[in-house]
Amino acid sequence: MAMLTDIHCHIDAYPHPAQVLADGVHTVAATTSLASFVRTRILCRHHPQVQVALGLHPRRIGTGYDQWLEWGQLLETAPLVSEVGLDFGEGNEEHWAAQVRHLSEIAAACARENRALVLHSRYAEAEVWDVVMARHVPWVVWHDYRPEGPKSLLYRAIEAGHLISVGPEVVQNASLRQRLRAIPRTQVLTETNGPYGLLGTADRVAALRDILSILAEAWHCSPQEAEIQVERNYAQLLDRRSF
Repeated sequence: MAMLTDIHCHIDAYPHPAQVLADGVHTVAATTSLASFVRTRILCRHHPQVQVALGLHPRRIGTGYDQWLEWGQLLETAPLVSEVGLDFGEGNEEHWAAQVRHLSEIAAACARENRALVLHSRYAEAEVWDVVMARHVPWVVWHDYRPEGPKSLLYRAIEAGHLISVGPEVVQNASLRQRLRAIPRTQVLTETNGPYGLLGTADRVAALRDILSILAEAWHCSPQEAEIQVERNYAQLLDRRSF
């Protein structure tokens, strides 16, 4: 029997994490700092269906975050990194160079240790691409894929074998649904980004099923077949990483 998969969910940010964990969804729990990672490890310690990833949100970089050294030490043993990347949204231009430096270091470590990297690339898709390709990161997942990003980059990411993660936005965004047709079904993952983004604290099981319905329409198959495919993609990612 197939299982729902959520490649990007901030378990520790929910007001009632235990309720979220009780849904049984196979999950990569993204974290945004050292404290977030430790907190999420504690919350998820009795939930084997959850893989806790080490993360450092790019907007924390250059704003006085003082635990980079300790975070980097954990990076040496973390099998999965999420979320890291670049965020070139308005209001933080003075921190862009620092974000690039830190991402380059993280990407180099992931490449060296053959680790999977789940990327945040808001308004910086091309710059993120340059970093991960320069560092030859083997296992890349593009979190919260945005249709506003360069179409040529999507094609390059597909050709490079990267995985593309789609979230609740696909239900409402016709442009994103159209681009889904260009992505091989073997390279698609599902996510909620809960409790952020469109989902908020709503039912993530229902949200994931809505996403699968859209995938089924794009792939001309049943939602059950789409669920099986996404679970298979997720399992292959974990098998590559030998969790």
